[in-house]
Amino acid sequence: MPSPPAIPPILQTCFSRSWGGLEIQALEVAAHLLRRGHRVWLACCGGSRLAVEAIPRGIPLYMADVTGYLHPAIAWRLSRFIRTHEIGIVHCQLSKDLATVVPAADLAGTSPKILLSKRVGSYLSKRDILHRYTFSRVSRVLAVSEVIRRNVVETTPAQAGTVLTLHDAIDTGLFSPAGADRTSLRKEFGYTDDTVVVGFAGRFSPGKGHEDFLHAAAEILRSRPEVRFLVVGEASEGEDAYASSIRELCTRLGLDQTVAFAGFRRDMPNVLAAIDVFAFPSHAESFGVTLIEAMAMERPAVAANTDGVLDIVVDGETGIFVPPRDPHALAAALLRLIDSPDLRHRLGSAARTRVTAMFDRNAQMDRLEAIYRDLVVGTA
Repeated sequence: MPSPPAIPPILQTCFSRSWGGLEIQALEVAAHLLRRGHRVWLACCGGSRLAVEAIPRGIPLYMADVTGYLHPAIAWRLSRFIRTHEIGIVHCQLSKDLATVVPAADLAGTSPKILLSKRVGSYLSKRDILHRYTFSRVSRVLAVSEVIRRNVVETTPAQAGTVLTLHDAIDTGLFSPAGADRTSLRKEFGYTDDTVVVGFAGRFSPGKGHEDFLHAAAEILRSRPEVRFLVVGEASEGEDAYASSIRELCTRLGLDQTVAFAGFRRDMPNVLAAIDVFAFPSHAESFGVTLIEAMAMERPAVAANTDGVLDIVVDGETGIFVPPRDPHALAAALLRLIDSPDLRHRLGSAARTRVTAMFDRNAQMDRLEAIYRDLVVGTA
């Protein structure tokens, strides 16, 4: 049996100075491709959090200060990099990267295959001359969820047959209750073995549902004063004011003794092992990596039934759906789980089964490699 075609050198791009799920996924994809033996570079903004996190992982970097859409000088330098390193695949993890990458690829004169991972939908039609030019050079668009796939087809010049769904994924070996430490974080925050802890994880960004979570906590505490709440995450660039407003709301609601803010954590498997119920009240999430991390840790989730979350949770089987922007419904669903250890166990066990079947990193990387190979041999 002939061996599969070799994958040429790969350039992953993510010219973002923010730090959240999109940037973390870009980092993880590059790291796993490198681990699988591919020649990989990650193009990112110099001094960005993404660059800082990539360095200790040994990911080779190409750094450029891409802040907008028109960068002729950067495109010219990038074209020389593509040509010198014989880059055969350029995989953009951010849509605006195309405005720099496509001219660079054309200037290189080597015709690398260009892919775009699409994680954020658009309410605007992008069929102007710039987008017609950039999307004409994109061989595949990899949408993170079905709702994003449909959005790409409806709002961009991409041909429907070139737009695929490739969910974000996690390392289900790392995110596994079997190897996690449930006790250290509970001791850190003063939780007893019997304390029921409701957790929420996400960057401090409008629309993530922090306000809904705090209002739901206040409602729950009126009848269950022993329950505790944990908020994990930090503000990204430009989000400090919003983060401050959430902390101020916590104080106004009288929750300072019952809601803890843990900040950014590198020990997320242990954090998720330490909680009992996970809340995901985001108003419009294209996917939800922290949600599948919690589910992989066998934590039952209450999630707003919007957008990409519909690809993840099966209502009543792996979690509970509630309407977005409805703190009362969120509180009621969380109370069901707080009051029923058996329901928590049943939903949590089914949640991990679903994540290992659908959102495992190794399976995702196998599929991504197959897409790369198909493009190389020209069969897809």
